[in-house]
Amino acid sequence: MPFVQGHLRNQSLTVTVRTECAHCTRPLQIDIDDRLAFRAVEAADPLIFVPLVDFEKLKDPSIIHAF
Repeated sequence: MPFVQGHLRNQSLTVTVRTECAHCTRPLQIDIDDRLAFRAVEAADPLIFVPLVDFEKLKDPSIIHAF
């Protein structure tokens, strides 16, 4: 995650995610910075969230499996 690397390096970092809409397959580009602020390129309004997961209690192989 960019926020961890940014703090460790004392730098501002941004991650670019290129994907597509699961409904209409329209391309999406989302930039997420080290403060978890995001910007969607073009006319998109994606739903973005960071799940609150207690990793010490997580028994599943990933957070995807936990949901």
